[in-house]
Amino acid sequence: MTDNLIVSHDAPFCFIKNPDHVRRKHMFKRKLAILALAMALSAGTAVSAFADETSKVAIENCGAYLFEWRPVDCGDGIAFAILVGGNTIQESDVILNRGYDYAYTFDPMNYSRPWGTVPDLVNVDGKWGIPENWSSLPEGAQPTLQIVLKTNYKNLDTDKRYIHVVHLPGGVDPSSLPSEVRKYLINVDGSDAGAYDGTETSGWVTTEDGHKKYRKADGSFVTNSWMTVEEKTYYMDENGYMLADTYAPDGTYINPSGYKVTYKPGWVSTDNGWRYVQKNGYYAASTWLQDTDGKYYYFNIGSYMVTNATTPDGYYVDENGVWDGNASTKNTEKNLGPGVDKGWEPVDTGWKFKQEDGTYLTNSWRQDSNGKWYYLNEDGWMLKDANTPDGYHVDANGVWDGDAVTESESEEAAE
Repeated sequence: MTDNLIVSHDAPFCFIKNPDHVRRKHMFKRKLAILALAMALSAGTAVSAFADETSKVAIENCGAYLFEWRPVDCGDGIAFAILVGGNTIQESDVILNRGYDYAYTFDPMNYSRPWGTVPDLVNVDGKWGIPENWSSLPEGAQPTLQIVLKTNYKNLDTDKRYIHVVHLPGGVDPSSLPSEVRKYLINVDGSDAGAYDGTETSGWVTTEDGHKKYRKADGSFVTNSWMTVEEKTYYMDENGYMLADTYAPDGTYINPSGYKVTYKPGWVSTDNGWRYVQKNGYYAASTWLQDTDGKYYYFNIGSYMVTNATTPDGYYVDENGVWDGNASTKNTEKNLGPGVDKGWEPVDTGWKFKQEDGTYLTNSWRQDSNGKWYYLNEDGWMLKDANTPDGYHVDANGVWDGDAVTESESEEAAE
């Protein structure tokens, strides 16, 4: 055991090397889990505000990876790992989480960096020296190499985090270890040490019927509460199920991926006209949208609803923006009109966009997953280095260059 190791008997599962840990109560939690939505070309600023939060659980995972694997977080800022296949660790083996909100760094001004040989995991009378057994082992029985991190995460009363590292002795077969020991294993070669096989750890759990739950270190599940994991906030209902694509009890919208966002889907009235925030946070733009009333509306490339005009794909919308139900005036064989489409497809020397029924998108704009805009002409070909019928310019790769509509088409595009 290193010189200043202290056994905290009021915290039965943790050895603590720094005295300021002794005064804190120790509970155990474990980890797992990380798309921030970026508003694209027409996204602008999504509308809405967070509702008040009455119940919130902060889940903090270990602030670093060792050899590409995250140590088990034991709660209260303490983590534990058992190295397999090597008994040394260097600073280059530690990958810190340097996120904006929850960054972790070394603190060499206050704590020396302990790189070098890692003590062996001990077994005393059949009990392995894992955190769950520390309170029942003789004091000082299990030495550890301690890594100290500093963080700006504010969910604890200290900015220090501690990772205790030991080494699995040679001759011990990892597969022979009980599950409560195997969950701590980390291979120094970066491969899977089988740590999670047959173990029950804290973190995300998917039920047989597809619901997602979050198991805490004590084995219970988060319920009736907001929960923050990896800088994303989720709401778990009375059954412990993660809500998605709905509203939390406090009125906050939860997106289809299950985490809280700062917008609410739906219609937005502006001085320049109506816009529509979709469930993914983007404004509908250069696309058709079917509202809950079953009616179809078209939004131009500027993300405003078109009224009393013919859309680029040849359909007419009335003064309320509603499609009149009539066929397109442009090449109807290749036009689905209001509806959805499937994906990009290389054809000969160019690109087309195949829709759900197998036909190609024509006379319309299309935004890809990177937020770039492309225009498909009347034959379905993606335009390159040209001006579109509604007056915008696309470059040699077919991407809209971001410039405003040309003067000759400005009036039409503004509709």
